[in-house]
Amino acid sequence: MCALSVDFKVHKSKSKGDNMAEVLLVYEVRPDTAETTPKQLEDIIRTNLPSKYQMQENPEEKPLFFGLIGIVGQFIIPEEDGAQDELEEYLSSIQEVSSIQMTFVTRL
Repeated sequence: MCALSVDFKVHKSKSKGDNMAEVLLVYEVRPDTAETTPKQLEDIIRTNLPSKYQMQENPEEKPLFFGLIGIVGQFIIPEEDGAQDELEEYLSSIQEVSSIQMTFVTRL
């Protein structure tokens, strides 16, 4: 079991009138091969991550099996219809990702 730390190094600034709630989602992201390192996986995810989503710095590495090492990524998304589905579709569409699994969700 991993310890959950909601410590983001970069936060979007909110304007005074912005009352949009945010949601914290934690995903285990598994690579498709052992050749994909956790750092490469993180960089690939960040490359085209939609700007309305934030990903924590230095996600936790998670040893899996057969030499695979995944990451446990924490994402902050806006609380709006379809945002979680869009994030999951994005993560699943990455060629180097074999699977994702949500392990935690909470409203911030």
